[in-house]
Amino acid sequence: MVGVRSVHLKVPAAPPFFMGCGAQFAAMQPSREGVSMTKLMAFDLDGTILFNRAVEPATEQAIARWQAEGNLAVSCTGKSIFATQLALNPTAIRFDYHVLYTGAVITDRQYRVIYHQPLPVSVVQACYEHFSTVDGVALFATTLDNDYSLCDRVGSSTNILPEFTPLPADDLQNHEYVGVPLWIPDAQVREAAYTWILERFGDSVDCHKNQDFLDIVPPACTKGTGLQHLVEYLQSEHPGSSYEVHTIGDSWNDIDMHRYADRSASFSYSPDEVKAVTTDCVDKAYEFIEASL
Repeated sequence: MVGVRSVHLKVPAAPPFFMGCGAQFAAMQPSREGVSMTKLMAFDLDGTILFNRAVEPATEQAIARWQAEGNLAVSCTGKSIFATQLALNPTAIRFDYHVLYTGAVITDRQYRVIYHQPLPVSVVQACYEHFSTVDGVALFATTLDNDYSLCDRVGSSTNILPEFTPLPADDLQNHEYVGVPLWIPDAQVREAAYTWILERFGDSVDCHKNQDFLDIVPPACTKGTGLQHLVEYLQSEHPGSSYEVHTIGDSWNDIDMHRYADRSASFSYSPDEVKAVTTDCVDKAYEFIEASL
């Protein structure tokens, strides 16, 4: 579990009537007098605000209102810089900051890198050597500049990684990587791959489950640690500031950011393990945004 922010107002836990999906929400507590308190909401993308490459207008409008009232909006996703730009450019949303690659990279509004943690090339090489022979697996590798396809034994396509550049095996050693996504539609094959990754690499990497994907990232990289790095950066840039952190996300790789947050939301369709760690459960993202204003 990540450390507590140095200047921090913990929002009280929700009362029992507040926990159901679509329920009425309790009012947020005001910040302490004399403390500069900014609300920050971190948004997962796929399955949270992004569906079939589009964002519902009501959610776009709610995020715009959130920012107009002086709050920060942050994307918090397993996507790369390239994939995040590709996903968000057609929408009206312009996030203030981005926590990407499941916490391995942080950028500003213009996608300029503030922080990044690389993944050893040896991990990418080992994954290629193993998964290039496994049916039902599409293996990708991400850098700060591009998304690469290493092998595809699935034979179909996914909206989550819609564009990529083929990378020849003999060029694999010539790049600095920050993540290795694996698209594995079959649950049994995916679980076997997850087990292999844990046994092969141990605690030298983190591996996160997200819908039909496994995301291999550098060690101690989660959406929670990424948010912690961002808050620490903001506090260093604005001494004396404090941040009330809200998070919204639907899947397993959102659990760590939910645990870090003061207030958090999962969805009626989220796995039970995700619902168990959030203060709120909603049907639509805009419900949580409006309740947090």
